[in-house]
Amino acid sequence: TCSTEEQATDDVISVQLPAIQRLREAGELHVDNIDVFCEQGVFSIQSTRRILIAGKNLGMEVNFHGDELHYTGSAELGGELGARAISHLEEVSTAGMDAMSAAGTVAVLLPTTAYILRLKHPPAREMIERDVPVALGSDFNPNAFCMSMPMVMHLACVNMKLTMPEALVACTINAAAALNRSEKHGSIEKGKMADFVLIKAPRWEHLIYQFGDATLIRHVIK
Repeated sequence: TCSTEEQATDDVISVQLPAIQRLREAGELHVDNIDVFCEQGVFSIQSTRRILIAGKNLGMEVNFHGDELHYTGSAELGGELGARAISHLEEVSTAGMDAMSAAGTVAVLLPTTAYILRLKHPPAREMIERDVPVALGSDFNPNAFCMSMPMVMHLACVNMKLTMPEALVACTINAAAALNRSEKHGSIEKGKMADFVLIKAPRWEHLIYQFGDATLIRHVIK
């Protein structure tokens, strides 16, 4: 049993990651990303760095949670490590945004989290202005019980001031990029996976405009 952060960090690096790697090499487990919740009282920036580097050394993409409840320097660390993506970022700094922009790190913003937990919203407009790729996610979990991406898009437009086209890009091609899947997913193009929805509306913007309308999506094509 790990009773301290240092013990938990050592366990991840010395026990859990080697076990995962053995399963990967045996073809029994497919793991692409290494994640840490970098937050006060969870994993410090120092522990987060150790775990992320250990995962990266095994060929995993750095894709973690940070700068949510408190500023931790997660965005700066992600930029330094060339992170694929960082989720949350409600408390991100200007320097952190610039580091993410320079590294091409995707900011995965979670409008339902800020809404349900009454947090301040991440600075989405400033991120876009600083050329940080912005994606959107539902953060589906016990404290943000929402699986509706149209609702996520609506909240992003209203509370984070994204335009409708920006919200669409954030939920599709940028979301795919956050998982290193944009070559085959995230847009309707020849040679890509045909993942799309058919809606009953005169314009695609009704997907955002008709807030909470569960009848709008008529078919899901995969």
